[in-house]
Amino acid sequence: MYTAAFATAAAVFGACIGSFLNVVIWRLPQEDPSKRSVMGRSYCPHCGAPIRWFDNVPLMSWLALRGKARCCRARISFRYPFVELLTAAFFFVLAWWPPMGPVFDGDGVFSAASAAALGLHFTFVSMLIALTFIDFDTQLLPDALTKPGMAIGVIAGLWPGLAGLISNDETIAPEMRSLLASLLGLVVGGGVTWGVRALGSAVFRKEAMGFGDVKFMGMIGAFLGWQGALLTLFLGCVFGAVVGVTLSLRGGLLARIPFGPYLAMGAITALFCGERLVELLFVTWPEWQRQNPSSVYLVLTIGVGALLAMLWLLRRARR
Repeated sequence: MYTAAFATAAAVFGACIGSFLNVVIWRLPQEDPSKRSVMGRSYCPHCGAPIRWFDNVPLMSWLALRGKARCCRARISFRYPFVELLTAAFFFVLAWWPPMGPVFDGDGVFSAASAAALGLHFTFVSMLIALTFIDFDTQLLPDALTKPGMAIGVIAGLWPGLAGLISNDETIAPEMRSLLASLLGLVVGGGVTWGVRALGSAVFRKEAMGFGDVKFMGMIGAFLGWQGALLTLFLGCVFGAVVGVTLSLRGGLLARIPFGPYLAMGAITALFCGERLVELLFVTWPEWQRQNPSSVYLVLTIGVGALLAMLWLLRRARR
């Protein structure tokens, strides 16, 4: 009962955060500095009229207005309620299945430690959502989000276990082991992505991936640790290759394919299912490989194929 009530409250809070993320997604990439600030009242992007508070209630206002602005009757994109609903859904799932343990136990006892960790995960997911939609719109991952995200991720690493533990040596404080895991995740996430970027540029003789992806992966690694970073990159390549090749075969390849959204999908998957996937890949799967030695070629083919397909799609999109 306590968990259900808390998860519902988290979903409502998530919808409100999603409303703010819509402001960030719209304003942050603006070239005009006066329009870039995410503070201040919301205004209609079509006619510039201020939006009154009762027309700015997450989800409800869009439904009540039937998707049209009250001031000028211009169409309001479905993206606005979608971002609010998406954020609410992720917040609900995080509150219902918190990666760092329940905020309320069976007797309703509140855990401040779990609540703080959950707040950091709320922040991480919110940044993933904002960066995903900005990358869709502009093919850019702004430093105004990725660099603070890296800093927040490292600070969050002080929370024991949030980014994993770098060592099992109990003589070292768990906060220090977790911080080192976060720093290593930042270096591995950004460093491996930079290496892939350099390799793709050398092979295709043209920039195959933006440097924003490198910083984005550094941010993800700071939150998820080095294993989560590698898992995110692998899953991002698989997701991107599957979607990109499907669109290409259907003749609907976009003019430019951003890699950030697929990395975000990989990060979300790693956040919720990372331990199970790591166990599958490094415990269950190797055991199966020992029984079936030829299976290693299947893994290599999938991994290398997904990476090459993604690099090819990125290069083709950047022509």
